[in-house]
Amino acid sequence: METWRRTGGEISEFEVNLLAGGVWRSREVVAGRFTLLNIYRGRWCHQCARHLKELDLLVPEFANRGVAVVAVSADTRERALEFYKKLGLQSLRVGYEMPIDKARELGVFVSSKAKEEEMPLFCEPAHFLIGTNHKVFASWISSCAFARANPQGILEYVDFIGDKVNKVPRGSA
Repeated sequence: METWRRTGGEISEFEVNLLAGGVWRSREVVAGRFTLLNIYRGRWCHQCARHLKELDLLVPEFANRGVAVVAVSADTRERALEFYKKLGLQSLRVGYEMPIDKARELGVFVSSKAKEEEMPLFCEPAHFLIGTNHKVFASWISSCAFARANPQGILEYVDFIGDKVNKVPRGSA
Protein backbone atom coordinates (compact mmCIF):
# COMPACT_ATOMS: atom_id res chain seq x y z
CA MET A 1 0.00 0.00 0.00
CA GLU A 2 1.33 3.42 -0.93
CA THR A 3 1.55 5.95 1.88
CA TRP A 4 -0.41 9.09 1.15
CA ARG A 5 1.43 12.24 2.18
CA ARG A 6 0.23 15.06 -0.06
CA THR A 7 -2.18 17.84 0.62
CA GLY A 8 -4.94 18.36 -1.91
CA GLY A 9 -5.92 14.68 -1.94
CA GLU A 10 -9.07 13.23 -0.46
CA ILE A 11 -8.82 11.91 3.05
CA SER A 12 -9.22 8.16 3.46
CA GLU A 13 -12.70 7.06 4.40
CA PHE A 14 -12.88 5.84 8.00
CA GLU A 15 -14.79 6.42 11.21
CA VAL A 16 -14.11 6.52 14.93
CA ASN A 17 -16.50 6.30 17.86
CA LEU A 18 -16.80 9.40 20.02
CA LEU A 19 -16.72 9.40 23.81
CA ALA A 20 -19.86 11.54 23.92
CA GLY A 21 -21.67 9.00 21.73
CA GLY A 22 -22.07 8.78 18.01
CA VAL A 23 -19.44 8.43 15.33
CA TRP A 24 -17.09 10.84 13.59
CA ARG A 25 -16.68 10.10 9.89
CA SER A 26 -13.70 11.38 7.94
CA ARG A 27 -15.91 12.36 5.03
CA GLU A 28 -18.68 13.81 7.14
CA VAL A 29 -20.04 17.07 5.76
CA VAL A 30 -19.86 19.75 8.42
CA ALA A 31 -21.11 23.31 8.52
CA GLY A 32 -18.27 25.77 8.16
CA ARG A 33 -15.01 25.70 6.26
CA PHE A 34 -12.87 22.93 7.73
CA THR A 35 -12.53 20.08 10.17
CA LEU A 36 -9.33 19.88 12.19
CA LEU A 37 -8.48 16.25 12.88
CA ASN A 38 -5.97 15.94 15.71
CA ILE A 39 -4.35 12.52 16.14
CA TYR A 40 -2.63 12.07 19.49
CA ARG A 41 -0.54 9.28 21.01
CA GLY A 42 -2.61 8.18 24.01
CA ARG A 43 -3.34 8.58 27.70
CA TRP A 44 0.24 8.01 28.92
CA CYS A 45 1.63 10.89 26.85
CA HIS A 46 2.38 13.98 28.96
CA GLN A 47 2.97 16.11 25.87
CA CYS A 48 -0.45 15.04 24.55
CA ALA A 49 -2.07 16.09 27.83
CA ARG A 50 -0.67 19.61 27.54
CA HIS A 51 -1.54 19.76 23.85
CA LEU A 52 -5.14 18.55 24.29
CA LYS A 53 -5.79 21.01 27.12
CA GLU A 54 -4.62 23.87 24.90
CA LEU A 55 -6.70 22.59 21.99
CA ASP A 56 -9.76 22.24 24.24
CA LEU A 57 -9.47 25.91 25.27
CA LEU A 58 -9.27 26.97 21.61
CA VAL A 59 -12.26 24.95 20.33
CA PRO A 60 -14.59 28.01 20.60
CA GLU A 61 -12.06 30.11 18.66
CA PHE A 62 -11.85 27.45 15.94
CA ALA A 63 -15.67 27.28 15.84
CA ASN A 64 -15.85 31.08 15.39
CA ARG A 65 -13.71 30.60 12.28
CA GLY A 66 -15.84 27.77 10.88
CA VAL A 67 -13.55 24.93 11.96
CA ALA A 68 -14.92 21.83 13.70
CA VAL A 69 -12.33 20.03 15.87
CA VAL A 70 -12.00 16.35 16.76
CA ALA A 71 -9.12 14.57 18.54
CA VAL A 72 -8.58 10.81 18.18
CA SER A 73 -6.13 8.16 19.33
CA ALA A 74 -5.69 4.40 19.07
CA ASP A 75 -6.60 4.12 22.77
CA THR A 76 -9.54 1.96 23.79
CA ARG A 77 -12.73 3.65 24.94
CA GLU A 78 -11.83 3.06 28.59
CA ARG A 79 -8.36 4.55 28.23
CA ALA A 80 -9.61 7.54 26.23
CA LEU A 81 -12.39 8.22 28.74
CA GLU A 82 -9.96 8.05 31.67
CA PHE A 83 -7.65 10.55 29.93
CA TYR A 84 -10.54 12.84 29.00
CA LYS A 85 -11.75 12.96 32.60
CA LYS A 86 -8.25 13.37 34.03
CA LEU A 87 -7.65 16.38 31.77
CA GLY A 88 -11.06 17.93 32.48
CA LEU A 89 -11.74 18.59 28.80
CA GLN A 90 -14.89 20.64 28.18
CA SER A 91 -15.28 21.42 24.47
CA LEU A 92 -13.14 18.96 22.55
CA ARG A 93 -14.80 16.02 20.79
CA VAL A 94 -12.66 12.95 21.48
CA GLY A 95 -12.68 9.70 19.55
CA TYR A 96 -11.00 6.39 20.22
CA GLU A 97 -9.64 3.32 18.42
CA MET A 98 -8.26 5.19 15.42
CA PRO A 99 -7.74 2.53 12.72
CA ILE A 100 -3.96 2.06 12.43
CA ASP A 101 -4.19 1.12 8.74
CA LYS A 102 -6.01 4.40 7.99
CA ALA A 103 -3.47 6.37 10.03
CA ARG A 104 -0.72 4.84 7.89
CA GLU A 105 -2.63 5.76 4.72
CA LEU A 106 -2.60 9.35 5.95
CA GLY A 107 1.16 9.21 6.43
CA VAL A 108 0.94 9.23 10.23
CA PHE A 109 3.93 7.66 11.96
CA VAL A 110 3.00 4.54 13.94
CA SER A 111 5.01 3.28 16.90
CA SER A 112 4.98 0.01 18.80
CA LYS A 113 4.74 -0.44 22.54
CA ALA A 114 7.98 0.31 24.42
CA LYS A 115 6.46 0.87 27.88
CA GLU A 116 3.80 -1.10 29.73
CA GLU A 117 1.26 1.75 29.68
CA GLU A 118 1.37 2.16 25.88
CA MET A 119 -0.93 0.51 23.37
CA PRO A 120 0.62 -2.32 21.28
CA LEU A 121 0.52 0.04 18.27
CA PHE A 122 -0.23 3.75 18.47
CA CYS A 123 -0.18 6.88 16.32
CA GLU A 124 2.37 9.63 16.67
CA PRO A 125 1.00 13.21 16.64
CA ALA A 126 -0.58 14.62 13.51
CA HIS A 127 -3.10 17.26 12.47
CA PHE A 128 -5.12 17.43 9.27
CA LEU A 129 -7.12 20.44 8.16
CA ILE A 130 -9.86 18.90 6.02
CA GLY A 131 -12.02 20.97 3.69
CA THR A 132 -15.73 20.45 3.11
CA ASN A 133 -14.74 18.77 -0.17
CA HIS A 134 -13.02 16.03 1.93
CA LYS A 135 -9.60 17.12 0.72
CA VAL A 136 -6.70 17.73 3.07
CA PHE A 137 -5.88 21.44 2.89
CA ALA A 138 -2.94 21.29 5.30
CA SER A 139 -1.21 18.72 7.48
CA TRP A 140 1.29 18.66 10.30
CA ILE A 141 2.83 15.25 11.01
CA SER A 142 5.42 14.37 13.65
CA SER A 143 7.37 11.22 14.42
CA CYS A 144 7.63 11.91 18.16
CA ALA A 145 5.75 13.50 21.04
CA PHE A 146 7.90 16.62 21.33
CA ALA A 147 7.87 18.08 17.83
CA ARG A 148 4.35 18.98 16.83
CA ALA A 149 2.33 21.92 15.63
CA ASN A 150 0.75 23.84 18.48
CA PRO A 151 -2.99 24.59 18.41
CA GLN A 152 -2.45 28.36 18.55
CA GLY A 153 -0.19 28.16 15.50
CA ILE A 154 -2.83 26.19 13.58
CA LEU A 155 -5.45 28.78 14.56
CA GLU A 156 -3.14 31.51 13.25
CA TYR A 157 -2.79 29.59 9.98
CA VAL A 158 -6.60 29.41 9.69
CA ASP A 159 -6.67 33.21 10.12
CA PHE A 160 -3.90 33.62 7.56
CA ILE A 161 -5.64 31.63 4.84
CA GLY A 162 -8.91 33.44 5.51
CA ASP A 163 -11.40 32.69 2.78
CA LYS A 164 -8.83 31.18 0.41
CA VAL A 165 -10.31 27.69 0.78
CA ASN A 166 -10.35 27.26 -2.99
CA LYS A 167 -6.64 27.94 -3.47
CA VAL A 168 -4.22 25.13 -4.23
CA PRO A 169 -2.92 23.78 -0.90
CA ARG A 170 0.79 24.06 -0.17
CA GLY A 171 2.58 20.73 -0.49
CA SER A 172 0.29 19.40 -3.22
CA ALA A 173 2.68 19.57 -6.17
